[in-house]
Amino acid sequence: MAFDYQTHVFTSTYTADVSGVCSALYELGGMSVLHDPSGCNSTYSTHDEPRWFDTDSLMYVSGLDEITAVMGDDDVLIRDVVQAARDLAPRFITLCGASIPHIIAFDYRGVAYLIEKECGVPVLPVATDGLKSYVSGVGLALTAWLDRFADPGETRNARPGSVNLVGVTPLDFSVNGNVGKLRSALEDAGYYVNCCMAMGDTFETMEKAYRAKVNLVVSSAGRRPARHMKKKGGIPIVEGLPIGPEQTGAVLRAVADTMIDGKDRTAWGSFGNTGRWTVPAGGVLVIGEEIFARSLANAVNLLGGAPAYPFWPDEDEGVPEAELIAAMRGAAVVVADPLYRVALKRDGGTRFVDFPHEAYSGRIYRASLPVFCGPDFSVRGLLE
Repeated sequence: MAFDYQTHVFTSTYTADVSGVCSALYELGGMSVLHDPSGCNSTYSTHDEPRWFDTDSLMYVSGLDEITAVMGDDDVLIRDVVQAARDLAPRFITLCGASIPHIIAFDYRGVAYLIEKECGVPVLPVATDGLKSYVSGVGLALTAWLDRFADPGETRNARPGSVNLVGVTPLDFSVNGNVGKLRSALEDAGYYVNCCMAMGDTFETMEKAYRAKVNLVVSSAGRRPARHMKKKGGIPIVEGLPIGPEQTGAVLRAVADTMIDGKDRTAWGSFGNTGRWTVPAGGVLVIGEEIFARSLANAVNLLGGAPAYPFWPDEDEGVPEAELIAAMRGAAVVVADPLYRVALKRDGGTRFVDFPHEAYSGRIYRASLPVFCGPDFSVRGLLE
């Protein structure tokens, strides 16, 4: 069946990959340069980044103009970045970009090499195109950072019971206490959180990322770096997000089992659907980032009652709107960001439960985003 991913009448889009790059590396002491005429940078800073007004970070846009793009004059960018690096002395530089550099085939690796040669500061080329979601951008950025700065040989110094939280940014977890609850869910169970990629941790902590026994991937943005670390250091992977007591228990059991046998696991059951777009009518439909949607749906199912099913966007292509709307209108309850409400008929029988997602609606509903991580969150209360 062919789906139309391009035309959206009712639904919005998720945060772009360039914002994902900036968000993932925001706290690590680097300088992020977004190669773009301007626009994507202001969208990121004003809508996608809740740390912008109270936490310093070096974020810059190149100001790419038409004549520079047409003539392919990369010397302008190189000169500006080198001068900024000399003035500000960042730990590293990240070079990413939006759609125009992609269209003109901008050479990220080549320009990164020239900048680093000129100023001596490590440069990470992250070839984004502004057309994919933040999931892709976060994954690419963290993987590039780990490949450059983290030593796989640190696995020999791994601490027993140590866990990395992978894929943690405000785009999925905001700044309302979710990250603290996420850490405490592991620590209260006796585990040691080696590092939190990459929110609330430092450059020095992240350098020791390979000292973990298990990588707990708590959002799909963490899959790429976790798979990279498994390839380089053999660290096994658990996917799952602790939401409410039952799902927290499922995640902790998966981590414990993986600590013992080293096998990759997911902390959710079967939902009875054969694919992302085939959702049975009735029950509870959970829309959002994949690991969140799967984990919350599993938490609902562990309570008993109406079955729950996850529905998530593809990181490259998004969501086929017609299939999404059909799934929403066939559900008894929809749990999703409030911006999805417009896709439901006003006279329909579906009940909508607001669950804001920073990567979808930005700052609009930030104040009403619940602290959903950990055993204290009531999944039953959410649905009542």
